[in-house]
Amino acid sequence: MKDQAMNGWGRRVWAVFAKEIRDHTRDRRSLMLALIYPLLAPLLVAGALFLAGKTLQGDFRQQFVTIPVVGLEYAPALETFLQDNNILFAPAPATRTDMEGAVREGRLPVVMIVPESARDQENFTVELITNTGRVDNLRITLRLSTIIRAYNERIAKREARAAGLPEGYGSAVKIERTNVSRDANIAVFFYNMMPPLVIFMIFLGGVHLAIDTTVGERERGSLEPLLLAPVERWVLLLAKALAAFAFTAVTTVVNLAAFRVFMGLAVATSERLSPPPAWDVFMLAFVIAVPLMAIAVALQMSIAVITRSMKEAQIYLGLLPLVPALPGMVMVFAPMNPTDATVAVPILGQMLLINQLVTEQAMLPHHLGIATLSTTVSAALIFLLAAKWFRREKMFVLG
Repeated sequence: MKDQAMNGWGRRVWAVFAKEIRDHTRDRRSLMLALIYPLLAPLLVAGALFLAGKTLQGDFRQQFVTIPVVGLEYAPALETFLQDNNILFAPAPATRTDMEGAVREGRLPVVMIVPESARDQENFTVELITNTGRVDNLRITLRLSTIIRAYNERIAKREARAAGLPEGYGSAVKIERTNVSRDANIAVFFYNMMPPLVIFMIFLGGVHLAIDTTVGERERGSLEPLLLAPVERWVLLLAKALAAFAFTAVTTVVNLAAFRVFMGLAVATSERLSPPPAWDVFMLAFVIAVPLMAIAVALQMSIAVITRSMKEAQIYLGLLPLVPALPGMVMVFAPMNPTDATVAVPILGQMLLINQLVTEQAMLPHHLGIATLSTTVSAALIFLLAAKWFRREKMFVLG
């Protein structure tokens, strides 16, 4: 008897689910959101990665750079050393005010000033007028500073030899670096941006369907006839939620695949960019994201059933993806190590695990279990709350 009852509501769920899927696959706007909108973030990230690759193409230290200088004639040895390192020189503006203005406005990357006191001296101060708020200026300034430090080291070694001191006397503590990361370069920064953008898309993928099947149908007057059918309201809401979940899953697949394809194409243009994670990483990321899809849909349905109009629902649900995505963007610059406690926090746990995948860190299996259980239970509780609200008659009264 119990099996018959389950088969009965299961068939009703399938019937409503199939209806919603059929209706919304006919809606061009729904298809656009499911198939085109998930491509935007991967395109932007891949485009930025492509530009970064072009900037890094070849050895930047071997490229000729022209630097406006003042007083370089007072330090001919430094001039020769800079020329040997592919630094060219150009006249600087006449006054200091013009120098600072040109650098501030971006017309000049940096201006180097050698004081007259440097004449026939090896100890003097070089001033660099720069604007580190611009990335191109910062790179040139860092290169120039590195070359000048190398010049200082050459003078220090020469003076140490002349004084009979051992080599390296002026540098008592030396640094030897061992890099254990995955070929870390600027590409890794872009890869770390994927988790929050994927999560943003998860919380946005089924929004249109969640709104349209609840408050949208209520405004159009098509929800009341559906409620007269011999279908329990929680079954009706579950079927609508499953349809939204299906659309969310499609957008997530498209989003993840687009990230892998577009970033793969971007890094292929530059040998100095490390390759993106392998396809199996993205497939595992989709598995980890399944509970995220469930809680995203549950939150969308909960908000949609209590709002009084489509406009109100669109405002709330338009802001919803920012809630998990913004902390994810913060984690790009301030990473958090997953623990049993942190992975137990719904949404945060999946965010940490996906970030581990992207950065190729070892993921503990029990962390995956904790995060999946915590987020799935939370999604079920939120859906039960939405179903409770959906049973209230005042939920179907406009205004």
